[in-house]
Amino acid sequence: MLTRHLLPALTPNRLIMLFAAVLVAFYNFPAWGALASLAELTGLKRVLFEVSFAVFLWAAFCLLLLPFSFRPLLRPVISLVAVTGALAAYFMNAYGVAIDRVMMQNVMETNPGEVSALLSGKMVVYLLLGLVPATLAWLWPVRYQPFLHGLLTKLALAFSATLLLVLAVVSFYSTYAPLFREEDKLTHFINPTAYIYATAKVASEKLAIKRDTVIQPIGTDAKRVAQGQRKKLMIFVVGETARADHFALNGYPRPTNPELSQLDVLNFTQVHSCGTSTAVSVPCMFSMFPRKGYTDKKGKTYESLLDVLQRTGMKVLWLENNSDCKGVCRRVPNRDIPKTQPSPFCDGQRCLDEALLVGLEQYIDTLDEDTIIVLHSDGSHGPEYYDRYPPDQQVFAPVCHTNQLGSCSQQELVNVYDNTIHYTDHFLAQVVDLLKHNQQRLDTAMWYVSDHGESLGEKGVYLHAAPYSIAPEAQTHVPMVLWFGQGALADTGIDRGCLQAKENQADLSHDYVFHSLLGWFNVNTNLYQGGLDLFRTCRKGS
Repeated sequence: MLTRHLLPALTPNRLIMLFAAVLVAFYNFPAWGALASLAELTGLKRVLFEVSFAVFLWAAFCLLLLPFSFRPLLRPVISLVAVTGALAAYFMNAYGVAIDRVMMQNVMETNPGEVSALLSGKMVVYLLLGLVPATLAWLWPVRYQPFLHGLLTKLALAFSATLLLVLAVVSFYSTYAPLFREEDKLTHFINPTAYIYATAKVASEKLAIKRDTVIQPIGTDAKRVAQGQRKKLMIFVVGETARADHFALNGYPRPTNPELSQLDVLNFTQVHSCGTSTAVSVPCMFSMFPRKGYTDKKGKTYESLLDVLQRTGMKVLWLENNSDCKGVCRRVPNRDIPKTQPSPFCDGQRCLDEALLVGLEQYIDTLDEDTIIVLHSDGSHGPEYYDRYPPDQQVFAPVCHTNQLGSCSQQELVNVYDNTIHYTDHFLAQVVDLLKHNQQRLDTAMWYVSDHGESLGEKGVYLHAAPYSIAPEAQTHVPMVLWFGQGALADTGIDRGCLQAKENQADLSHDYVFHSLLGWFNVNTNLYQGGLDLFRTCRKGS
């Protein structure tokens, strides 16, 4: 009470104007940083432009908050924006990420394990700092005006803020125009508008999907054509957060692939992902839609490749050691790896990827039909890279042993990440070994491709989920490795030398997964596009 008596009473408009100034000054360091790299001005012009940008932000925030300046909403809304804005500032400052629709989709679809991996003392500090303006909003005495008078003052503030916003833009229109034309480069860093807009967009899309959700069947005409002497078994490994330029198979100078390099694998060096996050890439790679035509709504309202394969009578199994299958496995047999299973690969909270193989031999022994088994691995999921591999796979040291990646040296961060790739190499070798045990009875094959890549502090950016249009190559260029059991290619009439000639093909991407697997399992359907089948031109007689 004493504090409230010491503070001068403010009108709702003035409280909003004050809070808008706080947002400009303390919540938008990433936006100022993005602006510094985008606006090519110097000297006095530069100073005046930055002043105009501050005015622009302040006016925009006033307009954003003004509809909530009435008694029941004013303090709760300011408090909510103060706290959520502080969390957004933490992630943008700590990891250099932008906040767009895809990022907010990731937030909404994350699980408790992923959330716990991001918790830190630094996040708590940001949260406490966000509580300062939130608390002041409740302590500061507010003098509400009679309705009509208050409405007129709100209209006056709206007019003034709009005028200032227009003047700020007009005064440097030639500089602002290209900045906002390429919105990914600036607006996704403006706090709080970036996350508010992105959250609203994702929420509206999810509501529309929920309201209109009728799963559209695809490939109802699909039929398998008998070919070869034996049944086929494909283990398709969905990798996590592996970047192609850290695979020794792709020319990386460190020995991150010691086991795969000793196997007779096909390594495709120029593959690009459908998205920069699991939430986009996983459903997209199993979708009939190519990257440029894919949307979250299409992914959730149309059947996937696995539905088509299952419809032909194939056996399909999805094993999960990541967050979840993002809807892809909903209509096929699927199982999460229990974190408490009695195996050397689980500790009660998480499992190493080798847990995906526990008991799998017994399942394979029962197979009497063409089968695809999808293993969704934990791979190189950050920021707790040190938790993704066992001690005997730590071959590069010293390592970054915290989720505060910016506090580690670049070498420590690269070391710990390379250890995850080294373990992925070991895991894939174990998959191949399992398939070798069954290659006399089945035409066995393994296909590994990562869902997306990862930034390791280059230009201050960490993790992934950058807007695809501006995402660095590290987040979109992914490794892809195929292995075939003895006689599998010959039995299906595919020339290995022809496939080897495609290892450096420049246009390969996740778009090839859907049609190549249809081709591999000899599925005839009107959905099939031969131009996106990796194997088609390598079949004898094609």
